[in-house]
Amino acid sequence: MKRPMLAVGALALVLTLAGCGQRPVTGTANGDAAAAGNSPLFSNAQELVRAATSQTEKAKSAKFSMDMDVAGQTMTAEGAGTFDGDNTTMQMSMTVGGMDQELRYVGNTLYIRLPEQLRARVPGGKPWGKVPADSDTAKALGAAQAQQNDPSKTLQQIQEAGTITRSEQTTLDGKPVTHYWIDIDFAKAMDRYRGTQMPLEQLEQIKDKVGKLPAELWLDRDQLPVQVFQDMSPMMVAAGAPASAQTLKMTMKYSDWGTPVDVQTPPADEVGELQLPN
Repeated sequence: MKRPMLAVGALALVLTLAGCGQRPVTGTANGDAAAAGNSPLFSNAQELVRAATSQTEKAKSAKFSMDMDVAGQTMTAEGAGTFDGDNTTMQMSMTVGGMDQELRYVGNTLYIRLPEQLRARVPGGKPWGKVPADSDTAKALGAAQAQQNDPSKTLQQIQEAGTITRSEQTTLDGKPVTHYWIDIDFAKAMDRYRGTQMPLEQLEQIKDKVGKLPAELWLDRDQLPVQVFQDMSPMMVAAGAPASAQTLKMTMKYSDWGTPVDVQTPPADEVGELQLPN
């Protein structure tokens, strides 16, 4: 993957996947959890997902931040989104390889505000590039993938292919949370990893080699996700990536659940069709 387009490839991962921590002892009993102001612990992934999904669907919107380590490259981002199916919108500012970019997803269309050194990819050097609707990038970063930034979609992944291996009552940023360690069965969840710079054929080839992908989830007392972590490094190892490029980890934090989010389409005279590399 060419370095200038790392942001596009990394964004596909951001919108497809989704939280870190220490391995503690098993958590307290449900009665103790209630006394401590925490939500009850779940031992079954399906029950966990039902409770958390119900809450995220009610809240619909949140602010988020992200830290990602991709093959030794650091990517950070922050933004806000409304997670509402076809009405999903998102704004995200990110730094990749020392370059700052902004993305907006609104009206089922992705817009990328490019740094100065990349604006030659947009006719007339306009600051905003619109991703062509029929391009492979649009397919990878389109409506279905933008909705993956919705934590409820990550919860669906856990429901389909996750097993809770450990849990505890603890605090995060000074607030009571329930912390879950989860193993994701890669073979069962493989379809959700499309758009990660690996073609479907390669995913098929490695699916029996990857095994489990470790993930962690923190829920607040209202059963809303406040942090999510996933380590996708086993995918890179199974794909034969060199040792220096085998790391693929991401942590996302969510806050201000239920706060309205307003994402505006960039001014029309500042937008051009983004010219993508072959």
